[in-house]
Amino acid sequence: MKIVHVLTRGDVLGGAQSHVRELSLELRNLGHDVTVITGAPGIFTDQLGQAGIPWYPVNSLVRPLRPHRDVAALVELWCAFRHLKPELVCAHTAKAGSLARAAAWLHHIPSVFTPHGWSICDRTSLQAIPIFCWTERLAGRLGTRVISVCEHERVLAQQFGVCPAKALEVVHNGIAEIPLARLRPIDAQPPVIVMVARFASQKDHGTLLQALSGLQCLEWRLLLVGAGELKPRVSEQVEALGLSGRVSILPPESDVNRLLMEAQIFVLSTNFEALPISILEAMRAGLPVIATDVGGIAESVRHDETGLLVGRGDVAGLRDALARLIAGPGLRVALGTAGRRLWRAQFTASAMTARTVEVYKRALAAVEN
Repeated sequence: MKIVHVLTRGDVLGGAQSHVRELSLELRNLGHDVTVITGAPGIFTDQLGQAGIPWYPVNSLVRPLRPHRDVAALVELWCAFRHLKPELVCAHTAKAGSLARAAAWLHHIPSVFTPHGWSICDRTSLQAIPIFCWTERLAGRLGTRVISVCEHERVLAQQFGVCPAKALEVVHNGIAEIPLARLRPIDAQPPVIVMVARFASQKDHGTLLQALSGLQCLEWRLLLVGAGELKPRVSEQVEALGLSGRVSILPPESDVNRLLMEAQIFVLSTNFEALPISILEAMRAGLPVIATDVGGIAESVRHDETGLLVGRGDVAGLRDALARLIAGPGLRVALGTAGRRLWRAQFTASAMTARTVEVYKRALAAVEN
């Protein structure tokens, strides 16, 4: 197949960008012709270039709602599709999802949309946002199929009626193996805790720091990896809680795979998610995971089997979970081993790609019929 992926931003490296990179590599290995279209270039497009995956800039494509630029982006996408002549357009994230499906519809090209987290509601309250619901319902009737990366997202789509139920598919995220052995044992003391997440309102660094501030009687170190507008606020909280000697903030371009292979515990404290790739990366590294039980996280982290789940904003619950793993090297090994086993069984890049290709075939067949 000749496939074009479209997503809004190339200057960040989040879940959608990691998903598209993994999927593009796997599709190319299967013999498919893959091109990526994105807005502002940066760290993601750099990675595409290093991997030899062609990418195409659409300069008007931006994340905020900007009517004039959005119309320009639609025209640019229409021209790009006319030039590239794809058999299938695969759109990712809300803005690119709407515009790319519209441009594909104008060319009579089938399209598949992966939202990577719906914008149709306030993700913390699940209250509908009318303008986004209306936009998604319109775009949902222009596209051919919708892939949710977890069952939780499929249920949300049905709840808000954003596309025909028969168009909805679930394909869990997946990631490939890496050629890197463990650099420090899971049961090593004192443990290094890692959280890889943007410093943005979606993530909840504050609850993690408050939880750890009550565990200064135990030995541990915390590494926070990421970038974002709230980084100064997190730095201030680290200082205010007296954790400066225990917490390090590392840039997003850090070698995350190496850090995970040196760490003993992975944490994702967050307010809302779909199916985070950062958790899959931790499971692949054999790390026990402590995570907030929101969105589709429970579809990858099984409580007391591969990790520990806590409630959103639950400082005491997160503190107890951290204390169990900091003081329990044997439990860390057991949970981490089970997590890696589950990753290999259900969340590899090859498994994700095989299921995705089947969705693509159904999308093409629906148009041909």
